[in-house]
Amino acid sequence: SGKWSKYIFPFVVEAFAQLGDDLYIRTGDKIVRVEKGVLTDHVDGEEVPFTGLVQWPWLDNGSPGATKMLEAVDLVASGVPSISIGYNQNDLNAFTTPYTINPDTLTGGTIPIPVMGPSFSLRVNFAAGTAWSLKSAALYLEDTKGQP
Repeated sequence: SGKWSKYIFPFVVEAFAQLGDDLYIRTGDKIVRVEKGVLTDHVDGEEVPFTGLVQWPWLDNGSPGATKMLEAVDLVASGVPSISIGYNQNDLNAFTTPYTINPDTLTGGTIPIPVMGPSFSLRVNFAAGTAWSLKSAALYLEDTKGQP
């Protein structure tokens, strides 16, 4: 169902191999094993925490090209998320200022994010060094087509 992920290693991957369920990577003179559930990378003997990012493609949410008013967002996740909304697909840097929210907003009410645009992209960043998951997200909006 259209899911994919990308992880950027903090070192050069020269070779890799799978043995059973384990993935091994060679970088320089070192061999490292990728482990599920680990929240830090080991780089030159030091632990380096990494962040998580989930971003939706640009969604028309109704009539293509018509301006819509995004009113609020609901999120069901775990970890420490911050959210921002892309509102201009012609400018990939046009996102609202990210801010940290409660990972489960269904119990505490929606997060108001008043922004207008023809399409929106939800971006959820997760703090480094924390286990995280994203279960669902909802955008509440109004199509302003035909309104002044």
